[in-house]
Amino acid sequence: MDVDVDKILSAPKRVWAARPGASAEELDALIAAIPCPVSPLLIALLRFSNGGEGDLALPPRFFVLDSVAEILDSLNDRFLTEQFPGFVFFGGNGGLERFALDLNSAVPPFPVVMIDPIAGPESAMQIAPDFSVFVEAIGLESHDEHDDA
Repeated sequence: MDVDVDKILSAPKRVWAARPGASAEELDALIAAIPCPVSPLLIALLRFSNGGEGDLALPPRFFVLDSVAEILDSLNDRFLTEQFPGFVFFGGNGGLERFALDLNSAVPPFPVVMIDPIAGPESAMQIAPDFSVFVEAIGLESHDEHDDA
């Protein structure tokens, strides 16, 4: 399935406060820093909006996208690399929970998980089986009363 990030997040029904997109140089630096092939959709999302926030039709129902600089900082953060090996953090919910790609799977596609950094890596809860499902949920309100985290 082809997922067009620009088309999805530009749709009138989407609630997404975009920021100017990342430059090619910033994206190249991010691709080089991530220890395995990163989802092209994460790169497309950052090209569209280098940071931003909006609704999410998955728990916890709100998404704050980190900028490329923030993602690079997290990849170099000693605490995160030691305590959360195999996770690439790319955003949060504006509160305590963080979103990450779980690279601990043997092969892509890598699931998107929500993690409470205080509780540790065992708190990781899969919220999307891959990044395409996650992108499809960005900017949409959840109508499922049973999806609270």
